[in-house]
Amino acid sequence: MKGKYSTFINGNVAKIEELENLAFAGHAHFTAMQMREYGVKGFEFHIARLRQASQKIFSMGLKETDVVEQLQAAVKEAPKDGSILITVFSSDGEFTQKSKDADLNIMIKTSAAHDGPTGSMRLKSFEYQRPLADTKHVGEIAKTHFMREANKAGFDDALFVHDNRVLEGSIWNLVGWDGEGLVWPKGAKLHGTMMQIIEAMAHQIGIKQRSADILLGEIAQLEGVALLNSWTPCVPIAALDGIQLNLNQDFYTLLRRLHDKAPVTSLV
Repeated sequence: MKGKYSTFINGNVAKIEELENLAFAGHAHFTAMQMREYGVKGFEFHIARLRQASQKIFSMGLKETDVVEQLQAAVKEAPKDGSILITVFSSDGEFTQKSKDADLNIMIKTSAAHDGPTGSMRLKSFEYQRPLADTKHVGEIAKTHFMREANKAGFDDALFVHDNRVLEGSIWNLVGWDGEGLVWPKGAKLHGTMMQIIEAMAHQIGIKQRSADILLGEIAQLEGVALLNSWTPCVPIAALDGIQLNLNQDFYTLLRRLHDKAPVTSLV
């Protein structure tokens, strides 16, 4: 039925038995995007992520045409605004060597649109570095675990730090403003699609940006810090470990403006 969110596997509406087999699957990778008026920003970054991760995790190529065709079929049945999750997994599952030689399957799930949290967030830092940090893979229990530990301590979410260097949030990239340009943390982290959109648009209009070691004890020296992911280009960070950070409305406006300028790819 058109106008209904649903889940597809390899171009067909998923059957219960197919989803049951995936209930405990943890060896897969995915990308998440927001669709508005059947359009997606940064679509090329999502495709590149899926192809690179397929090669890295399964040592197999993923055809862009397969992803696009199946995605188009799925969104034609969905409302014009929504969230899209594309997951790539092996037909032989996990805990087996055969999974590196099996066929790749594509699961596409559409659901209600999400604009991310409103307002600012207060973070608690944790010493943690995600395995295969540059790949968006499933089965990462630590992300939810640390987020909930932060909640228990009275914070909104977690920030991962390794060797005293800020890396990324639980499901977020982080970017700062030093008064002259954007500052991205160095270190092992996900090169998120929203991060890539902001990088590309900042380069296009001549906004300075650099990668640097952002030390935990020095983050308060930045003139503004924000979180970003596929939901939103900007969630201001108001405090870290109880220390107030600079709130910079001009910086937040810039991030949103860069996102607004990004081109849209139509999926229909």
